[in-house]
Amino acid sequence: MPSAARACRGFTLVEMLVVVVIIGVMVTGAVLALGVAGRDRSLENETRRFDALLVYARDLAELQTREYGLRFTRNGYSFLAWDPHSNLWLEVNDDVLRPRTLPEGLEFELVLEGRPVVLDREERLQTLTPHIGVASSGEFSSFEVTLRRVGGLPRQTIRPLEDGSLEIGELIETGAG
Repeated sequence: MPSAARACRGFTLVEMLVVVVIIGVMVTGAVLALGVAGRDRSLENETRRFDALLVYARDLAELQTREYGLRFTRNGYSFLAWDPHSNLWLEVNDDVLRPRTLPEGLEFELVLEGRPVVLDREERLQTLTPHIGVASSGEFSSFEVTLRRVGGLPRQTIRPLEDGSLEIGELIETGAG
């Protein structure tokens, strides 16, 4: 009889705690693998990098009293500087403001003065002209740049404010936002 009573007892408290700990470790691993709440960290990091480069270009334009610009492709960008001697926009020869390509799966959308701009995948061989201007006074031309996943979401937008600062919009991850 003692063996029949032992078979019907069920689980011990220690066994239940071990199972709960194992499930907790698995859930924690899944959350870390997907990122906190599934946020697109790569897109957020690229947006912050792009914002920092715009601020750097603005500060450089003010310090050097020189006009800068920014030219986009759908998946990259390059900084330009106005050369008064040749009356041409030239690519900036600077380690910080070097031409950049977005990570795979990210692309730009550009709106200038309320109108969308169709961006090419690659730079065409032509006279360089910037899409966005950075004046020596520290002001940006009117623009709205959106970094997004190729499918359209998630996305995050940067635009200049009247005081010369830049506003980074909230990360939009669903069609409801």
